[in-house]
Amino acid sequence: MTAQWYGKSMAADEITDFLNDQATGVLSLASDRRAYGVPMSFAYDDDEQRAIMDLGFADESKKREFIETSEEVCLTVYDWNSPHDWTSVIASGSLESLDESDVDDDIEAWYYRVAKDIDVEGDVELEWYELRVDELSGVALSE
Repeated sequence: MTAQWYGKSMAADEITDFLNDQATGVLSLASDRRAYGVPMSFAYDDDEQRAIMDLGFADESKKREFIETSEEVCLTVYDWNSPHDWTSVIASGSLESLDESDVDDDIEAWYYRVAKDIDVEGDVELEWYELRVDELSGVALSE
């Protein structure tokens, strides 16, 4: 196999454009050597180097347990069309709860414009979080 098979590293502006186009990914958390991946919606804020998300928690949430014990989290965002046409971006950093006062109307409107058609059913408590990005990388391969 050639190095081309593995794709090429993406430039910062390509990564930002990709994250702004996607809006869904998998948030990976860890607790006591156990991993937990959560599919979720996000909006990427390049100016602040963060991904904003409105996470839902049911009673006795496994997600909450993992968030409380994860020192570092990882958001994986990808688009796969074929083995020779795909893009993958990974953002790692800390996940912090946002106070309601930190989420103004502009942020909320921006998030819901990007993360369209979110429909939460049942007894779920929504809370705002931000992933403060410490490391950001992307790789793409196109036909």
